[in-house]
Amino acid sequence: MNSLNRWLPLTALFSALMTATSTQAAWWVGTDDLMLRSDIQLLADSGVIQQPVTTFPLMWQGVIHDIRLSNSEQLAPHLAQAVQRVVAAYQRDHRALQGRVSLEGETAEPSVVRYGDTLRDKAQAAVQANYQSDNISGQLKVSKIKDPYDQNDTRLDGSYLGFKAWNWIVSVGAIDKYWGPSWDSSTIVAINARPVPGITFTRHSSVAESDDWLPPWTFTTSFGQLSERASIPSAKQWQARFGSRPLSQLEVGFNWVMQYGGDGYGNGLNDWFDSLFRGGTLEGFENMVAGFDLRWSGTIAGRPYAVYGTQTADDFNSRKLKLYKNAYQLGAEIYLHEINSRVYLDRVDTTVNCSEDRQANCLYEHTFHQDGYRRYGRSMGSPYDNDSRAVNIGILTHLDTNTSWHNKFSWLQLNLDGTRVELPSQWTQTQLPARTVLAWRTEQQWREEADEVKWGLEFSQTTYKADDSNDWQTELFVKWQRLF
Repeated sequence: MNSLNRWLPLTALFSALMTATSTQAAWWVGTDDLMLRSDIQLLADSGVIQQPVTTFPLMWQGVIHDIRLSNSEQLAPHLAQAVQRVVAAYQRDHRALQGRVSLEGETAEPSVVRYGDTLRDKAQAAVQANYQSDNISGQLKVSKIKDPYDQNDTRLDGSYLGFKAWNWIVSVGAIDKYWGPSWDSSTIVAINARPVPGITFTRHSSVAESDDWLPPWTFTTSFGQLSERASIPSAKQWQARFGSRPLSQLEVGFNWVMQYGGDGYGNGLNDWFDSLFRGGTLEGFENMVAGFDLRWSGTIAGRPYAVYGTQTADDFNSRKLKLYKNAYQLGAEIYLHEINSRVYLDRVDTTVNCSEDRQANCLYEHTFHQDGYRRYGRSMGSPYDNDSRAVNIGILTHLDTNTSWHNKFSWLQLNLDGTRVELPSQWTQTQLPARTVLAWRTEQQWREEADEVKWGLEFSQTTYKADDSNDWQTELFVKWQRLF
């Protein structure tokens, strides 16, 4: 109830704004449509889009600006089709007022949540209303959850109120974010955990004008507040990402996240500044996570390809600009236009040694913030948490304009050491046993005018390290939503 009370002023203000009328497109692309992201990335790799496109929410302004400058008649057929799908998605948001109803469920609670997933619990029903004008945008989303993993059966995740000032968007709410080039999940800011409510500042257009000396760039930063039930109640979280495309083939991103303050500790701007820049003590009162990602693209026989890498550190010395205790992620991808498919390979390793005496339970952990880099027990970075290795091979296919298909094969080694931290919080989930998971997941998405249906199956075999026992599982999930 306390979490809902914090949202009441936003709800009242949003309701008042619903009486206004105007027409303007939604300001950003969210984290819930993997196929739309694939189309945008294809156009970026092919030179149609010149903007950085690995920071989500991704602002529509730069994307649609570049598409409007292109001549679809001169594009290859597969690129013209991608333009058509992206423009259709843009136009779906091009309403002053819009409503949405969705139902989704899975036969078991998802153990990991990756890019494009929208379900963190066994089942949920949601109703939402959107409003957009030239300078104001808002969304009110109310979800009812079955068997919530965090005991919150009513949520306002996804609700926000945003204002545009010059070339900046200021938004207040709980918005899912995703940073990095991976088609599976990010190691620093991903959607595995529920979004942290707060205030966010984001550059609206990344377009480089003719007289700019900088290449296309974007920047986003936010100040949020964690749960009253966290190990340090109401601790604060600051996030920042700078992304740029200095070359048409190269996109880079630099990331920094810090947890600080909380009940009984300093929470003002001075405290944030002091915490941010004293940075000379490992495992201090501030929990810092930082890193960078690189993505290089090109063509092979006329087919767009890319390779990427990320480095995420569990500690960051802001004085020396040095990263400590690093996790790494590598990937490669290619788009095969003959079958309208993107094939990708992604590998992530979160096994990090803190010291000779502590060779596990390092990444995402913290001695002061005993929840670590987690929200209600779920990692805010990699969904595989620490001490894990994962390899994912996937193929994203457009069957036609309205239908897509995603297949993924996964090999996961989870919690390799089989232990947990010495002082776990009530939410710590790294006590799960050491296990190896082999899985195949297939899902299909169909959209026709106002209706959208997504369904899928996952077959997996889990082998537990302790006794070498096996567990076979089959999961079914379904999602339906309608726009009004």
